[in-house]
Amino acid sequence: MNRLALPFLFCAAATVVSAQVIEEVVIKVNDAIVTKSEYDSRLQQTIEGIKREYKGPDLEQQLQEVPQRLIEQMTEELLLVEKAKQLYNIDAIVDMQVENFMKENKLATKEDLSKALEKEGLTMADFRKQVTMIFIPEFMKSREVRNKISVTTDEIKDYFNAHKDKFGQKPQVDLQEILILKDDHTAAQAKALYEQIQRELAQGKDFGALAKIYSQAFSRDKDGNAGTFFPGDLSPDLSQPVFALKPGQVTPLLETKAGWYIFKIVSRREAKPPTLDESRDAIIEALKEQKFKQAYQDYIKELKAENFVWINPKYV
Repeated sequence: MNRLALPFLFCAAATVVSAQVIEEVVIKVNDAIVTKSEYDSRLQQTIEGIKREYKGPDLEQQLQEVPQRLIEQMTEELLLVEKAKQLYNIDAIVDMQVENFMKENKLATKEDLSKALEKEGLTMADFRKQVTMIFIPEFMKSREVRNKISVTTDEIKDYFNAHKDKFGQKPQVDLQEILILKDDHTAAQAKALYEQIQRELAQGKDFGALAKIYSQAFSRDKDGNAGTFFPGDLSPDLSQPVFALKPGQVTPLLETKAGWYIFKIVSRREAKPPTLDESRDAIIEALKEQKFKQAYQDYIKELKAENFVWINPKYV
């Protein structure tokens, strides 16, 4: 079994700490701890993930915030697991997740699982701990916070009235395009080419066929088919003339930084005003998510008051 078969393990084998080794403690919640090696491993993986997701100034900002956010996250995970021990049989929950993992990875017996883990440098105890720290916090968020959030009829109506622009069907168009690049044409040449295309269209030639001949866009090999667009998908200079036309009509020559576009409106679907009934499910989901953030913060605050929490001052 290769490492891809263990997709959710956040600690590599090299970071598993033997019980005989005394390590620096980073976080302590009651008797549960996060060691320096566990924290460092998680920090490194988090940083690698952020580097894949962000670039430029956003990346630097995210990287500066990672250590503190990770301390908070790992503290919350320990708190949620400690509370779960009081309320539920977490061994049974972990057993179920282990069984699911075995089925997904076609491991027939616990012995097969042990052998697979051994190749990764992990023991069954290591594996169960990692499963616990991944699934139990999410289980607790769902069972103890999300499932207890309710939404009233008045809240749904108020949200609908305040956010009507988010619901309903927005206008959209299907476009074919011809692009004339500025790198290869002057404004006069582009205008002349546009007039040539207009003459050929008037003679009954197909826009898609002309796109294959004249367009410098990648879509030229697809008869100029550019796809479906909402007004916000296009720059204002393009959106306004495009959405002013009817199916079958062709835009004037539209200038951009890269070049000049000619669009044909293949089809369009008009805006459809939203209704409360059609929007209800999306509104309930949005309201619950909105309420969850505050409810979760309040829940964590309660857990911190109920439990002994210590964070190594070096990491604060």
